[in-house]
Amino acid sequence: MRFLKYALLIALIVAAAACAPEDLDITPSPTATNTPEPTETPRPTNTPDPAAQSAETEDAANADSESLLDQLVAAVPAQMSGGALLWRRTREEVVYEEVEGGEIAIVAMSEPGGSEADLTFGVFETPEAAQAYYDEVLGRVRSLENAQTRENFPQPNAFGGGTYGSDAIFVQDNLYVRISIPQFSSTAGEPLSPLARSVFQIVNGVLGTE
Repeated sequence: MRFLKYALLIALIVAAAACAPEDLDITPSPTATNTPEPTETPRPTNTPDPAAQSAETEDAANADSESLLDQLVAAVPAQMSGGALLWRRTREEVVYEEVEGGEIAIVAMSEPGGSEADLTFGVFETPEAAQAYYDEVLGRVRSLENAQTRENFPQPNAFGGGTYGSDAIFVQDNLYVRISIPQFSSTAGEPLSPLARSVFQIVNGVLGTE
């Protein structure tokens, strides 16, 4: 009886296997997990920003101009000779002014006889900007209306004088220089040339062109 039960069970298993579809895949499926597969992250690239580079270049140029202007101002001594006259810095304060294409600094001077002078140094972004400012001053300053060039000074230059005092202006590359003597009370002679020579000793010393 027990043998008969086993025989029937085996027959049922064989019959079930025979009825199963041929393409039945009985391979166990992999168990899904929540762990993401690793992916390669692209490396960031440092693409230069043209606007940032331009700003950095401009900042560096401005810093160089300010440095040169500060050097020129600092090089003006507490007193300096101007021929027979001894000029002294009237005050330590220096007047700085932003102008088209650059910046200027004005140093006030005086001498014991009552004469007064202003030394102006200007540093510009380009030689063209310095020349444009030189031309603008030459066209508007009354004492330079009949200005003349003096050959024994850096070119271009313009020397003039009259009722409104005396002035001399110069431009070299991107550097502008003006010597203005609105009030002169001495009998020591023409003041511009000797003072200009002393000023250019300072300029050449700073620029290293002595």
